Amino acid sequence: MGVIRKTLKRILNFFGIYKTKESWPKMSKGKMEYLIQNITIKPSIESLQDIQATIENKQRGAYMRFGDGDVFLMLGKNDLLHKANRQLAKEMKETIRFNRGTLHKGYPLHSNLFGFEGGMTHNMHLVPDVDALRFLAAIHKFIDVENINSPVALHYLAVFNKEACVNFLQFLKNTNPIFVGNKNIKLELVNKLFGDIHIKTPEANSYLEIDRIEGELKAILDFTKEKFRVVVVAMGCPGRILQKRILKKGYNVYLFDFGSLLDAFNDDNTRLWIDLAGGTENLKDILEELD
Repeated sequence: MGVIRKTLKRILNFFGIYKTKESWPKMSKGKMEYLIQNITIKPSIESLQDIQATIENKQRGAYMRFGDGDVFLMLGKNDLLHKANRQLAKEMKETIRFNRGTLHKGYPLHSNLFGFEGGMTHNMHLVPDVDALRFLAAIHKFIDVENINSPVALHYLAVFNKEACVNFLQFLKNTNPIFVGNKNIKLELVNKLFGDIHIKTPEANSYLEIDRIEGELKAILDFTKEKFRVVVVAMGCPGRILQKRILKKGYNVYLFDFGSLLDAFNDDNTRLWIDLAGGTENLKDILEELD
């Protein structure tokens, strides 16, 4: 599936639908040197420990995982699964710069320049230095260099520290979370990981239904508005916008962005890192541990 995604990107770029990173903003040499000297990425285990402590202390916030797709959309360019428009670009920029609540923001910066964890390799969460710098060129004005978390904390632990991954997933399930995510996630998987509350989102172009999705989530939160809730989000790039909207409205929640590990659990091999981890079957033994 990863090879197919890369081929699609090349085809879309040829027809001018999906623009490459060459069109991204540039960064001065001085700013580049400053970021290289000052950025440190929190390890995966520490990132999840911080998130768990935030939830246990009932602090409003979110784990927000930004990637290339978010930047494309912010710049008004199509992502592979989402068509850009002016309002989406505006909201994505607001989301990337959003700083209300206890936020754990992750960016795709694991590289030789900024550091990486043992076992990370090309296509296994390690990016080329040039890609890390291009990403920073687009968003460096909006980031806190002293508070950068791993964007793949759960994914990394699923491969290299399964016990820690299982422990966090058990903790997450015990919070009785609201799940907002892909309508194609199997019912039994949703029940096993999150419980029986599932606000369903489209597989692609979920921003087109974000008002409906937000409305359904707010209806549940309003029903128990005095209670601190955990919300698990898995709806692609627009999921970050949903996180921003809910926090901006002052809801007493922590919103956790799950990511492509959920695809692997759902038998969907959507990323090259899943192949390198041994495929979906090798990762699904984590689900057996949850039993």
